[in-house]
Amino acid sequence: MELDSKGLGRLSRVANARDVWISEAGDFTPWLAENLDVLADELGMTLTLIGTEVIVGDFRLDIQAEADDGRIVIVENQLERTDHGHLGQLLVYASGLEATAVVWVAPRFRDDHRRAFDWLNERTDSGVDFFGVEVGVVQIGESGPRAPIFEVVARPNWWQKGVKQSGAALAGQADGANDERQRFFRDVLSAVGESRPAIRMPHIGRQNWINFAGGRWGRWGFAFGQRSTLRVEAYIDSGSADLNKRLFDEIHSEAADWEETLGQLSWERLDDRKACRIASYQPVSDLEDSDERERLIVWAARTLVAMYDRMDGVLRSRAERLRTSTIE
Repeated sequence: MELDSKGLGRLSRVANARDVWISEAGDFTPWLAENLDVLADELGMTLTLIGTEVIVGDFRLDIQAEADDGRIVIVENQLERTDHGHLGQLLVYASGLEATAVVWVAPRFRDDHRRAFDWLNERTDSGVDFFGVEVGVVQIGESGPRAPIFEVVARPNWWQKGVKQSGAALAGQADGANDERQRFFRDVLSAVGESRPAIRMPHIGRQNWINFAGGRWGRWGFAFGQRSTLRVEAYIDSGSADLNKRLFDEIHSEAADWEETLGQLSWERLDDRKACRIASYQPVSDLEDSDERERLIVWAARTLVAMYDRMDGVLRSRAERLRTSTIE
């Protein structure tokens, strides 16, 4: 290996990704799942692997991951230049799993597909982000050690390389009504934390909702709805549509007992989706009104704590029982 006067070598790219990964499904996907942190660092995320070859409709998603605040991130990878087939599959996966981040990894991105992701980032809901990532392999000198390299070539407008998706970073990017929502979420989470310190609080995002993991059954969350409402919810999403519906139906059959202690709940089976929802709603007229804002903070914190105390353990144990019975 030739080095310069400072002992530095020359970095060069390996010509073809298939020189390293022979098979996409049998080689590249398992490697990426094992080294998800390398991709996550480039995206400015913290990702936890949920599964590989995840069945979604008639297709199999390469990688499903979870961000540290419970959001679903999907990753589809190729060893060839991007194609229309994978673009369509990504949209199926995103809708089927209600993903909040869509990551497409390939050695080369067609300009048409890069523009498509730019278009989606400009026009879709602010709760869904699309990333196009080119993957390559580099080495020092002609026979030096090799290393993977990722380059983000399509990204949402807010994204900055090297900036983690922390609450402070994203809150600084919000403005107007969204900025007010983020302050509201912070105050609610602070009130929840004072009451239940054991509840692990998520980072503040930039969406009109925020959630945090509740276990293998799904997650807890708050959201501002389209009809001027604030929602506290138990979002049942175990990764299996069948298990979700069975768990929901079992809990719903006892609705009278639950509502006796928790008050009126909205039981939303969401038959057109994989997940289900159990929620409580409160009308919102003016979040900037100090009296109403304080009332909503108190209501949201108390409602979340009451639902969590009453339902979290039951959801966890019953989801596990249903999952075990399905396997058997």
